[in-house]
Amino acid sequence: MTPTTLIHQTPAAATDPSDPVHDIRSRTAAGTGNPTQDVPQLLAHIEQLQQRLAAAEAVFPGITQLTPGEPVELTIYRAEYEEGQQSLGLYTNRGAAHDHGEDLITGEGTPDGTTLTWTTDFDSADAIEELAVVGPGGDEYCATGYLVTPLTLTAAYTSKAEE
Repeated sequence: MTPTTLIHQTPAAATDPSDPVHDIRSRTAAGTGNPTQDVPQLLAHIEQLQQRLAAAEAVFPGITQLTPGEPVELTIYRAEYEEGQQSLGLYTNRGAAHDHGEDLITGEGTPDGTTLTWTTDFDSADAIEELAVVGPGGDEYCATGYLVTPLTLTAAYTSKAEE
């Protein structure tokens, strides 16, 4: 399996003939541009790009805020059992990793009246969370061994980042 490297590049000028921006540039250069036609076409294209950016942001929070030339970092979440002994899956958001652990524990069977909760030793964005089963009335607490671990991925190695 070949590893994938995330690289942020500033896109070059549109050269795809099916791209509305390319089409408008070509017509303008040829002197056949029509502003009455171009504005609605550009507005429709902007709307489509905004929808794509919103979808990307929903999957990878912060991805639309990248700065050209800056290192790219992305946090993913690993659902696991017993502190890395068994990786269950990698997810782009904490909620999906939580859902995986909760589905597994409920599939094993939980007593009536119990509640599932995610706990951590300290309040931090990079804290490891553990799924716990809390008994009726909150008097019984049982750790399950199902964990969610945040992992930061970096697109490229920079020696300054290690200092």
